[in-house]
Amino acid sequence: MTLSRRVGLNTLVQLAGRLLTSTVAFVITALLLPHLMDAPQLGVFAFHLALYQMLANVLDFGAGTIVIRQAAREREQAGRLLGMLVGLKARFALGGAGLLVAVALAFEGLSPRAGLLCLAALHLLAHAPAGAGAIFAVDMVFARQARVAVAGQLAWLAGTLALALAGVREPAHYLLAFGAGIAVNAWLAWRWAGQRVRVRFDAPHAERAALWQQAWPAGVSMAAASLYFYIDSVMLRPLAGEEAVAQYSNAYRILSFVLMVPVLFSQVILPVYARLWAAGPGALLPFFVRTTRFLFALGAPVSATVWLVSRDVMLLVFPPQYVAGARALSILSLAVVCVFCAYPHVMLLLAAGEQRLMMRISLCGAALNVLANLWAIPRFGIEGAAATTLATEAFVLAASATCAARRTGLHCPARLLLRPAAGAALAAGLLAATLPWLPQAPWLRVGVGLLAGVAGVLASGVLPPDFGTEAGAPGAAPEPAA
Repeated sequence: MTLSRRVGLNTLVQLAGRLLTSTVAFVITALLLPHLMDAPQLGVFAFHLALYQMLANVLDFGAGTIVIRQAAREREQAGRLLGMLVGLKARFALGGAGLLVAVALAFEGLSPRAGLLCLAALHLLAHAPAGAGAIFAVDMVFARQARVAVAGQLAWLAGTLALALAGVREPAHYLLAFGAGIAVNAWLAWRWAGQRVRVRFDAPHAERAALWQQAWPAGVSMAAASLYFYIDSVMLRPLAGEEAVAQYSNAYRILSFVLMVPVLFSQVILPVYARLWAAGPGALLPFFVRTTRFLFALGAPVSATVWLVSRDVMLLVFPPQYVAGARALSILSLAVVCVFCAYPHVMLLLAAGEQRLMMRISLCGAALNVLANLWAIPRFGIEGAAATTLATEAFVLAASATCAARRTGLHCPARLLLRPAAGAALAAGLLAATLPWLPQAPWLRVGVGLLAGVAGVLASGVLPPDFGTEAGAPGAAPEPAA
């Protein structure tokens, strides 16, 4: 199977699974809960959910990426590597659950809501056995990974619907339903991973210490990245109030839905990056260039068009009282191309073993985000938080691209990005010229925007994708970059 076909099929499987899971999450958080709760209640839900997601992303403290990279190179060691990963996640999950309990008591006081939130915080422990699911990425069998995620989301949806039918309005109950979905996800991941590999917990102390030495810089980097990705919603509550959290979170969910594309694509290409880098920078260069150009061509039309129809998007998806988030969505949409383009450079640094360098970049990005939010949110509210996100993502892109080029010698020539850039400009031009002639019907205006974006991607020349002809095996001859 060619590398293009292998990556393409795995990405499609990932996208299909994530599209379903993201759609379920979107239905719950954007279509159901805004109609069941008022804005302050929805703000409480969004505040605690952002904390859950921020901590869940860092429970392996970078060890997941290192384990996938090492197991992709030495498959026979996968069982012991996964055992170390599960153990590490269990320790961090205990600490994370304690932190969530403390936050619940601090914000909600000694109340029934706080008790429910403390119980919901225990869902973090389920992430430990779910770590065994890393074997699906190692073996590039993403269909199993997708089924695990879908089952967990459907359990969350079932719990949410049951609460809604019972007339429940308390946000803490819906956070319990979210935790139940994570528990189902963990159980299936552990069970199905056991069919592919025996998870072993017999690694000697020296191996655990060696893994930790490699992992902790990536862990700090992931913690910082998770911080600047989710901290806006957390900081908005004390600085601007619960209603501002609800307004911003709804706009941010649109961004998160779009960002599933580079996230899932990067999960597919990381093992390939690791194997090709082991064969030498020259073996990785063609694949790196093609993946960078591909993601730029997908992200640029989004940034070029969404800001033109942001109000229509908010009116189409959310109840009318949340249309105030349209300006924040316009700003956030400009960050999409930065995130899409940053991922190949981040994957390159990780494949090259530059976790410490990535850690410094992420720490700087987190510091920039927190300090800028402290200044911008009190002055500009949710628009200030959105502008801070844009500035942070632009910084991470510039820093990761510059450092990757200097440390690895690999970069994507600017001339190869000219056609995708022209495609994005074409999409924006078509949409701007068409909108004045359209009626004020959100579904129609958003639909035309989608068509303009698709036209931009088609004009970029990246479809069908071409990532090379070899299957990612070390030692294969490199292909021309252009």
